[in-house]
Parts: sequence; structure tokens; C-alpha cells
Amino acid sequence: TLAYGDMNHEWIGNEWLPSLGLPQYRSTFMECLVDARMLDHLTKKDLRGQLKMVDSFHRTSLQYGIQCLKRLNYDRKELERQREDSNNETKDVLVWTNERVIRWVQSIGLREYASNLIESGVHGALIALDDSFDHNSMALALQIPTTNQQARQVLEREFNSLLALGTDRRPLEGGDGNFKRQPSWRRRLRPKEVGGMKEREAVMAGADGTGTLPSNFRIRGPGPQPMSTSPGARRHQRDGHPAEMT
Repeated sequence: TLAYGDMNHEWIGNEWLPSLGLPQYRSTFMECLVDARMLDHLTKKDLRGQLKMVDSFHRTSLQYGIQCLKRLNYDRKELERQREDSNNETKDVLVWTNERVIRWVQSIGLREYASNLIESGVHGALIALDDSFDHNSMALALQIPTTNQQARQVLEREFNSLLALGTDRRPLEGGDGNFKRQPSWRRRLRPKEVGGMKEREAVMAGADGTGTLPSNFRIRGPGPQPMSTSPGARRHQRDGHPAEMT
């Protein structure tokens, strides 16, 4: 049973979105009365259309924020407790707010770039859960020039230390200091397509009006992916690996 608690649309708009570094979407989320029960059922169409979230990285940021809530069973009190406990310590990065990440950037001597994270969508769950968000991704968000190698070296050292101390992410084997990554940190995560917002509102209301999702409710998985025709894929086939069925 999910403990949605007091995670109504006002909490989502006034507290949760700002904590993700996405306060600019407050008004549209509140106008659509988006509460915690609806979050995991928002489609890309909902986000781009009704909620005006056209930036793909902001949508990815939102999805990792939702993943954090899932891990805490949508328990607002537990979320607040963990945030309070990690407010002045390098631990539980998963629950860090955008403001807490900004303070961390300031603490490592990069104060001049810290304000660039305001309304950026960078928060703790993104750092802790997205294996492909690395120090280069953070440097891009902070808008550190590529010519400022000293600042980038400081960020790389401190960011990797943050991952080791405050997250479950671990370096790749080989000892080169790189942490596990997956391709395309901006596009890898996509909101699930499970129908329109009105349909999901009706489903979430439940047949008995209690707001409980039916036990047989399932989210449809992604469709089959087209066969790659890239040079890499063709080389893969020539090396003796079976070609993908069409």
C-alpha cells in the first residue's frame, strides 16, 4: 500500500517541484491538479502539452524525482526525515534537493558557478540514480567553460567522491576512476505511455472511489525497437553474431 500522505497538488507544486530544481512548472502542475498518485502515469504527451515541460532533460529530471518517491513508498515524512539528516552531511544523496546540491557546489570551491543550477533540474536523485550523469554532465549544467581545466578537475575529483560516499554508484572495473555509465543521459529515460491524463484520472479514482489502483493495473511496456543499420551493427553481424530478426 502506497503511503501518499499529504502529497496533494499543492505540495507537488509548492514544495516538490522546487526541490527538484523545477519551480518554473509550478503553475501548470497546480492548474492540472497533479498529485502524487498521478506522477508515475504522466506521459510525454501530458508533460509536453498540458504541463508545458518541453525540455527533455527536465522530463528526465522529473522521472528520477518520481523514482526517489517510489523508493520511499511515497512517504512524505520519511523523505523529510532523510533530507534533514543529510542536510549537513555527505550521505543519502538520493534525497538531496536542488538547493542542497547548490550548497555542495559552493562548498567545493565552485561558488561562482553554483547559481547556474537554479531551475536546472539537477537534484540528488538524478545524481544517485542516473549512471550516465557524470562530472562532465555536471560541468555542463554548471556552465563551466571547457577552457577552465582547473575548475573541471576540482569538480571531477569532488563529484566522484560524492558518488562514492553518498550513493550506490561504483566505479567501473579497471581502476580508471570512471563510474558506471549508460548511454545518453539526456534521452535514456522516457515517461511511460499509458494513455491520456483523463483516462488515468479515472483509473486512479478506482471503482470504489477510494483512489486505490486496481490490483490488476499494469503499465504497458515499450514496443519493439527497430533493427539498427549503423556501421557498428553491420560489423557486429559480420563478426559471426546473428543478425536481428525483422
